[in-house]
Amino acid sequence: MNVLKNFGYKTLKLLPAAALLVAFTARAPLSAEVETPESQESIESLESLVEEALRNNPEIKAERARWEASTKRPSQEGALPNPTIGVRFKNVGLTDITQGEDPRTDIQAFMSQEIPFPGKLSLKAEVAREQSEAQRWIYDVVARRVKADLKVAYHDWFLASKSIEITLKNKDLIGKFLKIAEVKYSVGEGIQQDVLKAQVELSRFIEQLELLGEKKGIEEAKLRSILNRPPDSPLGEPEEVEKSLFILTEDEIYALTQEKAPLLKSKERLIESKKRGLDLAKKQYFPDFIVQATYFNRDGGDGNLSDLWQVGLEMKVPLYFWRKEKFGVDEAVSRLQAAREDYSSANQSLFFVVKDHFLVLKTSENLLELFEQGLIPQASLSLESAIAGYRVGNIDFLTLLDNLITLFNFELTYYTYLTNYQNALARIEEVIGIDITGDK
Repeated sequence: MNVLKNFGYKTLKLLPAAALLVAFTARAPLSAEVETPESQESIESLESLVEEALRNNPEIKAERARWEASTKRPSQEGALPNPTIGVRFKNVGLTDITQGEDPRTDIQAFMSQEIPFPGKLSLKAEVAREQSEAQRWIYDVVARRVKADLKVAYHDWFLASKSIEITLKNKDLIGKFLKIAEVKYSVGEGIQQDVLKAQVELSRFIEQLELLGEKKGIEEAKLRSILNRPPDSPLGEPEEVEKSLFILTEDEIYALTQEKAPLLKSKERLIESKKRGLDLAKKQYFPDFIVQATYFNRDGGDGNLSDLWQVGLEMKVPLYFWRKEKFGVDEAVSRLQAAREDYSSANQSLFFVVKDHFLVLKTSENLLELFEQGLIPQASLSLESAIAGYRVGNIDFLTLLDNLITLFNFELTYYTYLTNYQNALARIEEVIGIDITGDK
């Protein structure tokens, strides 16, 4: 018995079924093996589904399109305004066309070009460039969130599948217990209470299988939605989820969040764009220029009048600066302050999220160790002892049944904590924007 305490959980979790069969084979006509349903479906690996989601998820593709669209703005913002080009026809009188008959008539071709004060266009381009860079990080935020959502849905899908597997095995054992109780009761060696209790537990397992099937169906629908698959498309079975290695400290997670979180990177770029926007608002106190050129075609009828040309320079003077430009600067200052406060708010929110998931992760890790090295081995040994005692009449049927249910619940709880651990890791990776568990 003491040697068994050193076994790992994966070994011990197989003992109850084997021990029960060995114990009862000689006392009841039971099968020599516990039949477990084996899915004929293909195995869907987490890595392949993540790659599929990053490639096909419509939310990611939409955000990428927004980012690509934003990269076209800097060139547009940094270009000169479109020039104005036109023609004019000068005529004498309102009743007749005097072109070619009166020297006062002419045909004009003109062009005007607005030229902003030096520095304005470059600042506009910088604002657009920083906004585009912020959009790129938002794209990364969305991609990371979708990836984390898929991992969480996958882990929950695995938990539902594993719970169904464990429940089916234990339901089969309860069914065998029921047959044993019925046989013993029929020959006067048992009591009716044992039969009724076994029937109740069997019904509870059937109920739980229905609920687990519903849960699995929900997670499969969620996966199809993330993967952008049709609702009725086939989906295989999840692969076995193993506990990922995680060795970072809380302070290291905080440092990585501050340094690499995509959301904070986006907020930083927005702050820079608001700084450039403030510089641009101050530039509005300076005038813009309008360059004009006009060509006059003069034909007075005798061919003796020469053509003319003229050039001109105009300025758009910020004459009402106390009502317009001044408030523009004030607006830019407020927008910059808002961007800085948004950064601080996002920073605090991310730290809270990281702390929350880190606590879940560490708690789950400690409980996994407790279940793996303590509770499950102890419950397995307790069940074996109950089986041995039941065979010689020292343990009643209800005690044996209670030991089986206890081990069953411990197994389900173990995989629940494993799922919580993996999901917390996925959410931490989402926040800091890098993979820290070796998953792609």
